[in-house]
Amino acid sequence: MLNREDILKHIPHQGKSCLLDTCETWTDDTLTAHTSAHLRDDNPLRYQGRLGIIVGAEMAMQAAALHGALTGDQTAKTRGYLASLRDLVPASDRLDRPEYGFLRIVVQREQHDLAGMVYGFSVRSQHGATLLKGRGMVMFRARMPVNEAPA
Repeated sequence: MLNREDILKHIPHQGKSCLLDTCETWTDDTLTAHTSAHLRDDNPLRYQGRLGIIVGAEMAMQAAALHGALTGDQTAKTRGYLASLRDLVPASDRLDRPEYGFLRIVVQREQHDLAGMVYGFSVRSQHGATLLKGRGMVMFRARMPVNEAPA
């Protein structure tokens, strides 16, 4: 199990922008994390006093970044960016409901190569209700050879 301090060592999201509290387990293809960031008043993704359901996708993609770092995938060492979200199925309009308790985030790597990765994900309440599921694609920035400088 990894705590928040361990997670901060592995992903680029720092301070309040890191939305993961713990990582319960991981394998070569999956990772399970937990968070209570959706209940914090100082969550940087709150808008007009509420936290929309789409923030669950950000939590999931942070878990995907953590998975890439923990599995030692060399392609994950390259900075990436979220290129798309697909097949989103929300079961609520917002995440910041106290009755959800902590959130359980499960990501599963479906594909990866030198260009990027695709992860399926689900965000569930503490009691097991699925709040959001979908897929996210991360694309890696092309590395410039050391002996070439930008024009």
